[in-house]
Parts: sequence; structure tokens; C-alpha cells
Amino acid sequence: MNGGLPFETGRSPEGEIVVSFKRPLVFENAAQAWRELSALVTQKENASLVFDLSEVSKVDSAGAALLRSIQRLCDRKGVRLRIQSVQPSIKHFLSYLEHESPKKEQVAPTDSFVSRVGAFLIEQSVEFSDFVKFCGSSLITAGRSLRRPGMFRWNESFYYFQLAGSDAMSILFLITFLLGMVMSFQAAIQLRQFGANIYVADLVSLTLTRELSPVFTAVLLAGRSGSAFAAEIGTMKIGEELDALAVMGFNLTELVTLPKVIALMMAAPLLTMWANFAGIMGAIVVSAVSLDLTPYSFMHEVYAGLTVGDIAGGMLKTEVFAILIALVGCFRGFQTGMGADSVGRQTTSAVVSGLFLIIFSDAILTVIYYSLGW
Repeated sequence: MNGGLPFETGRSPEGEIVVSFKRPLVFENAAQAWRELSALVTQKENASLVFDLSEVSKVDSAGAALLRSIQRLCDRKGVRLRIQSVQPSIKHFLSYLEHESPKKEQVAPTDSFVSRVGAFLIEQSVEFSDFVKFCGSSLITAGRSLRRPGMFRWNESFYYFQLAGSDAMSILFLITFLLGMVMSFQAAIQLRQFGANIYVADLVSLTLTRELSPVFTAVLLAGRSGSAFAAEIGTMKIGEELDALAVMGFNLTELVTLPKVIALMMAAPLLTMWANFAGIMGAIVVSAVSLDLTPYSFMHEVYAGLTVGDIAGGMLKTEVFAILIALVGCFRGFQTGMGADSVGRQTTSAVVSGLFLIIFSDAILTVIYYSLGW
């Protein structure tokens, strides 16, 4: 051993510099080994270096960090480093060194626009496939739960029903009341030219019941309830509560997802009826003030123009929206990674995905209604 160093140096028949370690690569020897090895690498630029670990039977985290640091130094200095004769007892501890390559330090070339678009489409198709599988699993679980309704967690459903329903009534009333007022003003500007003020009632009532009330109610539910579901489940996942429930044998879909879906299915139609009422009230106020229509004449025209099919069509849309919002909120919650920032990302993603599904499903249902003459 040279001067008490933890290693000996020599040359192989191929001319490579061989460093044979004679002591364990542990914390006590790491500082001295680093000083000597870094000096050796600096002096032998563009050379070939071999680490012989045949006599090393113990490596701790400091020793592994030493080898990794030397590996990075060799990459910078252009020294070719090879590690040989690793004993089986420490091979698994040093296996992560093989994953680091000088190529990783190079800047990757910028992807082309086509490749980025392709990667995005592939990612979205995988997410859509996972979401469809999640919806199918939830549907199967719901069918099993119908066979034994006594086991369903109705208390949780009513709890979420209160959060999604009654707690949202005030803000929904304000939004749709103002919406009804704005629609009346806009319609009156055109209809007043033809002396058809009375048809403001038909326009507002039909638009509210068939389209705007279901959509605005769904948007509010996506922002309040869908995001809350994703945040709640994501927090449970970070706290390993979901893992604990799964280990105890609980069905997570039945325990966590279904109560939320049922709650929104109960709350959404009631909120939509409340939105219809608030919007019509706003239109009545504007009509009475600026269109010289009495509340009686306005409501008489509403009753004459609206049909049960118009209201039922809006209710059906609302139910579809509610199911999609609850499912996508839970789906994003289950996708949460192990980090607090992941909760925020998935919560935002739940809202964005919910809004997209609302508009997408609304377009499909509108085309179906038109095809059926509904």
C-alpha cells in the first residue's frame, strides 16, 4: 500500500491504470479516497481507469457517493472509467451507478412539432382509456351495490348531497338570476323592433330549461364539487389512507366513489330546477320594468310555450353532467402522486376535464335531441 492510501495503483497489460481498493468504501475512508482519486483523475486526463473492487466487502452510502462523484469527474475530464470484480454482497448497492451515463449530461435536441403533437395525442388517448376503464369499473360496482342496498353508505351520500346541493343554492341563484336579466335585455333589443315583447318569455324560458340552466349548474358543480372530490381523494392517497382501506379489504370504488356519484345525481336535478326558477325570476323583473309586461302575462306565456319534454330534456342533460363530473373528479383524485403539488395539479385537472366533458356531452345530447325531434 502506498503511503497508507486505501488503494494501490498499477497498470494492466492493455495500459489501463488499475486502482485496487484495499479497504472498505465507508465513511471513515471516503474523504481520503476522494482527495487522492480526484487528484489522480485530474493528472490522467484522457486515460483509461479501472477500479478493482475484488477486496472490497463493505460499502455504505458515503462509499457509493464517492464512486458516483468520481464517475462524474471522469466524465468531465474525458477519463474512461470501468469498475470490475464487484463482489455479490455489494453489487446490488452499486447497481444504480450503471444507470448514470455521460449522455444524460448532454442537452437533448428539441423535439419537432409533429413529435410533440404525437406525444400529446398518445398521452390523451391513454388517459381516455384509463377513464373509460374507471367508468366501467364504477358501473359494475354500482350494479353489485343495487343487489344489496342495505350495505350502501347512504349517510355519506347525504353528506355530499348537502355540500353539493344546499350549500350551492345561493351562488347558483345569483348567477342564474343575473343571467335571466341579461337574456331578457338582449332579447328585448331585437324583439321590441317588431312589437313582440311577449316572446321574450318564450325565448328565456326555453333557453334556460333546455340549455343554460343545466350547463351553468354543471359548471358550478365542476368548480365546487368535482375539484373537492379530487382534492379529498388525493389527500387520502398522500396520507396512505386509500392503501390502508385496500389492505383492510374494502372496495375503494364502492366506499369512496359511489357515494359521491349518487350525491351529485340527487343534487343536480334539484339545482337545475332552482336555476330555472331564478333565471325566470330575473327575466320577470326586467320584463316588468322595461318591457311593460306583467308577471302574470309573462308566466302565462311561459306555461303556454314550455312543455314537459323541454324540462325533461334539461333534467336528462343534468344527470349526465353530474355523473361525468363526479367520476372525473374521483378519477383525478386516484391519479394523484405522492406529493402535495400533485394534489393541486389533479384538482385543476379535474375542473378542466369536467368542463370539457360538460361541453362535449352537451353537444352530443343536443344532436341526439335534434335527430329525435325532441
